[in-house]
Amino acid sequence: MEFADKIRIPKLNGVTMRGPHISNPSTGTLVITGHHLIFSSRSEDVELWILNRNIDIVEKKLNSITLKCKDFRIIVFDMPYIEQATSVAASIESLIMTDEADYLHHMFSNKSNEYRSPFDVQSQCEKLVAGDSMWRISQVNKSYRVCGTYPELTVVPSNVDDTMLIASAKFRQNGRFPVLSYRHEKGSVLMRSSQPLVGSSSKRCKQDERVINSVLGPGKRGYIIDTRSVANATNAKARGGGFEMEAHYPQWRRVNSALERHNVLLDSLSKIIEACNDTTCTIERWLNKLNGSEWLSHVKDTLNAACLVAQCLNKERASVLVHGSESTDATLVLISLTQLILNPECRTIVGFESLIEREWLQAGHPFETRHKSGCYNAARSKVSSSSSSKIFHHGSGATFLLFLDCTWQIHNQFPCCFQFSTNFLSSLVDHSYCSDFSTFYGNCESDRKNNQYGKPNLWSHFDQKIDEISNPLYLHTNNVIWPSVAPFSIELWRDMYLRWSIDQTHQKKYKKSIDDLIKRNKELKVLATKLLNETQDSGNKST
Repeated sequence: MEFADKIRIPKLNGVTMRGPHISNPSTGTLVITGHHLIFSSRSEDVELWILNRNIDIVEKKLNSITLKCKDFRIIVFDMPYIEQATSVAASIESLIMTDEADYLHHMFSNKSNEYRSPFDVQSQCEKLVAGDSMWRISQVNKSYRVCGTYPELTVVPSNVDDTMLIASAKFRQNGRFPVLSYRHEKGSVLMRSSQPLVGSSSKRCKQDERVINSVLGPGKRGYIIDTRSVANATNAKARGGGFEMEAHYPQWRRVNSALERHNVLLDSLSKIIEACNDTTCTIERWLNKLNGSEWLSHVKDTLNAACLVAQCLNKERASVLVHGSESTDATLVLISLTQLILNPECRTIVGFESLIEREWLQAGHPFETRHKSGCYNAARSKVSSSSSSKIFHHGSGATFLLFLDCTWQIHNQFPCCFQFSTNFLSSLVDHSYCSDFSTFYGNCESDRKNNQYGKPNLWSHFDQKIDEISNPLYLHTNNVIWPSVAPFSIELWRDMYLRWSIDQTHQKKYKKSIDDLIKRNKELKVLATKLLNETQDSGNKST
């Protein structure tokens, strides 16, 4: 079916737009296209473009439709007649349920096919090895024949051949064998994998044992951080999974640091957004809702687990292997936050982009599946409603948002240690759910490589907006930063969750004024230094 066949009313005049974040309702024209919903009011100088992929659910009531978006916006359109509202709602509903491949073709078929990420797998691996003879770049996953969710190149111990890696992959969930993520300056390393398939009979794989044990030298010890609870890890054995038996991995100590799964996080996000949208509740009810969502508890637990991994690497100088079950969610959060804590390069704009590319996109976080539905769809799936969006996509989650929220918490505690501003983090959240750039499309590297359409690059887009995403308070430091996980240190990311509920115009205006003053102060310091040097040079010449 063509996109035109899905659109019953491509254009409708006399539509009124309103919403919680819209101070004055506007009347104008609503246009529906295959990729955007456009509202325009020339008389009131209002224009709004919404990507269809951003719309989470559509609710219709008489002659009004309410759009609830993945970026948490709620927008209401009032139509002249009920029949028009019915047709518009059906059109939008049909478009947001469009298959991913069809949508990509429609969005990118007319754009350039030339694409090269500045953080391609080859350059990432070369940087990770950096001449260390203990590690090598393996092509065992060429054409994704060993693990469909890994990139074609991986960094593995140099004393382990590809035959052993293949055997290890067969012993690990979905073929995700142990690979290197980070080498700490003190000699310890950070690795990730999926769970071993020991099963109820406690099977073993000597090649897998060799891969992991080869990381440690004589007398060295390491930690295996399991992101599941002891009960969940034990129950996984009955389903064919499980955990490493200490008798076969004698140099490794296994530690469980339980983090919630992606579906639980999405449910928690639904509750906190519901609380943030209720602007008329009492403070007691607000605090109860905030506590009941448990979102901040998930943030605290995640930061605590990341600090544990960082302490093992930095203070104990012990190597760490992190895994859960599939290790495409909680594992990636811990791996990324650990590097953010330990590695100052990850706190720069380019370094953070590289981190996301390496530990999320190339590591196989299933963005397409996790972001197919947002928090509104998840909430509606649990109750009976009049919503026309009845399908909830199983597998949806909020893992990447949790990672960026944890990053915001660290940024909030160390505002001078990050080259990028928190606006950058908000933009990443929005682009990960819906974007004009295909960087976050697909579930893994092979999906994006096999995509036949043009692939505009998000990182190039941010290069053009460097002033908007830079942090004027940034002061480079090589120090490790240890975030506080005390309850009073964990705050609500107001600029994210309350941006459509509370008018933040004045706060943004004041913040911009402060940023301008800081930038001007830096410019004057540079000018003063230059003039001082010129004065000294002139004095030396005259003598």
